[in-house]
Amino acid sequence: MAEPKEIFFNSKKIAVVRTDKIGDMVLTLPMIKAIKESFPDKQISLIASSYTKVLIENCEFIDNTYFLEDFSDGIKGIFKNKKFDVVFFPRPKFNEVLSAFRTHQKLRVGSAYRWYSILFNHKIYAHRKTAEKHEAEYNVNMVENLTGRQLKTELVRPVISENFQRKIETLLKTYQLEGKNFIIIHPGSGGSAYEWKPENFGKLAEAVYQQTGLKTLITGDDSDIQKCNIVNNIAETSINLCSQLTLSELIALISHSKLLIANSTGVIHIAAALGIKVLGLYPNSPHLSPKRWGPYSKDSICITPDSKDKNHQDDMNLIDFNKVLEGALELCRK
Repeated sequence: MAEPKEIFFNSKKIAVVRTDKIGDMVLTLPMIKAIKESFPDKQISLIASSYTKVLIENCEFIDNTYFLEDFSDGIKGIFKNKKFDVVFFPRPKFNEVLSAFRTHQKLRVGSAYRWYSILFNHKIYAHRKTAEKHEAEYNVNMVENLTGRQLKTELVRPVISENFQRKIETLLKTYQLEGKNFIIIHPGSGGSAYEWKPENFGKLAEAVYQQTGLKTLITGDDSDIQKCNIVNNIAETSINLCSQLTLSELIALISHSKLLIANSTGVIHIAAALGIKVLGLYPNSPHLSPKRWGPYSKDSICITPDSKDKNHQDDMNLIDFNKVLEGALELCRK
C-alpha cells in the first residue's frame, strides 16, 4: 500500500466520523473546515448522529452528510454503501472502526492508544487525556499529522435560518429583551459534566441583575426542569424557558444574548462558535478541564474549583461564588 500521506493527497473522497454529542460536533467542524480550505478539491462527507443535524445543515465545508439513523444497520450500512479514500476518527468507537476495516475503507486514521488501534493504518500518537491541546486543536492536528502542513483551528458558525431568527425575535419582544440586553444561564449538562449547584446559578442571576440590570433567561431540556425551576425560584427577575425551545431555537436565542453561563456542556461551544461571550464552570482534572474542553474563544472566562488537593480538585462546591460573579460582570461590561 502507498504511504498514508500519498494516499491523502491522491484522494478524492474523505469522511469524518463523529457520532456523539453537540459540543463534540462543534469542536470537530474546525477539522473539516481546515481540510476544505486547504484542499478544496477533496469531497468531504460527515458521518454523524441526526441529533446534531441543525448544527451542520447548510455548512459550506461539508459536501455530504450521512446520519446513522437513516440506515437500518447504522454505520455498517453507511460503509457498505459508501467507499472513502480516507476516514478520520477523531473520537473512535470500536464498532465504527471495525466497520470501516471490514468494508476496506482505504486509509483509516485514529488514535494509537486504543486496544483496537491495529485497525487503523495511520495512527495518531497523542494522549488527549493529558490536555496538552484543546479538543478542537487535537482534531485539526490529525490532519496536520497526516499531511505535514500547518492548518488553522477556527470554529464554524452555525447557520441560523431566517424562520428561527424571526421566532426568537418575536419571543424576545414579548419580554422586551431586544438588543442583547439579557444573559443566558444553562444550569444542566446532560450528565456529561460535573455541575455547579442550581442554587448558585440562581443567586448569580439575581446578583447580575442587581448590578447590571440584565435579566436572565434560563434554558435546558426536559432533564433540566428541576434545576431550572430552582434557578427561577431564587432569581425572581429571571425568565424560565426550560424545555420550551428546540435546538434550532436555542441556537438562535444564544446568538441574541450578551453572555452565556454554563457548566461544561455543548451550549458553551455553540455560544463560542456564534461569537457570544462565555463564562464556563469546569473541574480541574486535565481530561475534563477547560484546557481541553473550554470555550475556544478569547471572549471567555473559565472558573474551576479552588483546591490544590487532588482528592477535591473536581469538587464544584469549591468554586468561589464571588469569582464567578466577578467574571460575569467583567464579561457583561465588555
